Amino acid sequence: MSESGAFFPVSVKKFMEKGITSLSEEEKMSTLHYLENAYHQEPCNEEIVHRLIQFYNQTNKTKKAQEIGQNFLTMNGYNKDILGELSITFMQEDNMDTYFTLVRHYMEEEQNEDTQQVTNNVIPFPKQFIPRKDIRDFASWQTAEQLEFLQEARFLEIDDFLSAFKVFLADESFSPFVQSMIFELMQEKEIDEEIEVRKINKHGIFNPKKVPMLADNMFASELFTGLADKLEHSNPSLFEQVIGIIQQHLFMIYPFEFEPKDVNVWVNAYYKWANAMYGDKTMISDPVNHELMEEAISTIEELEIRQQNYFI
Repeated sequence: MSESGAFFPVSVKKFMEKGITSLSEEEKMSTLHYLENAYHQEPCNEEIVHRLIQFYNQTNKTKKAQEIGQNFLTMNGYNKDILGELSITFMQEDNMDTYFTLVRHYMEEEQNEDTQQVTNNVIPFPKQFIPRKDIRDFASWQTAEQLEFLQEARFLEIDDFLSAFKVFLADESFSPFVQSMIFELMQEKEIDEEIEVRKINKHGIFNPKKVPMLADNMFASELFTGLADKLEHSNPSLFEQVIGIIQQHLFMIYPFEFEPKDVNVWVNAYYKWANAMYGDKTMISDPVNHELMEEAISTIEELEIRQQNYFI
């Protein structure tokens, strides 16, 4: 099997190119069947493991994704693509601390392989935290390195890193997830200045100190409440899945917000889109602007595609 997946079945190729929302129910079943069978035959095949974790993430089977991802890392050691896909898994489980622990472990393991062993009688003195690489090249670091550094930076003064962070935030070619983490770090450090942000075809100027934290977003709270009214009792598993997806979408576009700021439009858009994933062509009876709702659904589909193209 080639790295490009040239010998994958049609449904698997379609999933790899366009994501889970492009598949019919029959295609989802055949894709899952193929990937799970292939995994049992080749549990150390990086591409198969990567795609299976991706499929589990997109179908809300995060426990399975975590299990096979960590098994792969245990057997094979550090792997950038697998760690990257696991970042989505742990974000869905709201357990990024465990992910950062994994990143730190494998980054340190890789670094130790490149350094000489220190004799047992040498006692190292504590050292001030210094980035392994020049912070001015932050944009060129691997995602795992960026994440590890941002986790460490939460306990540091970040004045010396701001110029590199500003460059990163102003370039929409970089991971929107890492951009969001940088902006949240600036909020935690109460950075009080205008910062240019470009991401996902959006451009704006924001002052981190004056922007509410994402956890305090009233629009998101009203959106979750609206979806709870529609799904929490009739389909609780779908409700939990949709809430996880929305949280990822909100984080990906942060500090931007959904437009238009009409909660009813987005409640019905996510409701219709989520049901369509399972072949349910739900008719919307609520009084809602259907043109705006369809535009919102197009935005949701675009965010899903973009999410698949970036790992945190």
